[in-house]
Amino acid sequence: MIFDHRIYTAKPNMLPKFLELYEEIGLPLQLHYLNEPIGFYQTHIGDLSRAIHIWPYESLADREERRDKMEADPAWQAYRLKVIETDYLLDMRNQIVKPVSFCDPRTGRIKR
Repeated sequence: MIFDHRIYTAKPNMLPKFLELYEEIGLPLQLHYLNEPIGFYQTHIGDLSRAIHIWPYESLADREERRDKMEADPAWQAYRLKVIETDYLLDMRNQIVKPVSFCDPRTGRIKR
């Protein structure tokens, strides 16, 4: 099991607009192709104007297959273009992480 940890940094005061666009168009497409994320968050204290989301995958191959299908969808391509055109974001980053030995490999939660 791997987790795709994504951080999107919005321009000042633009995070609400980005999240509104994402919820309306991007999220339904991602739910269709990627299933449910582990969570979707925004910063409250610290580096502000950030949206953080974490997506679980069985493997890198599973991630690649799902994301390739999504990338091929014209609706997703149109959404990505809209995000670029709105100019709400400053930066997008992602990391692939996996649970350490004392965590449940399916959830990433500490084993007790």
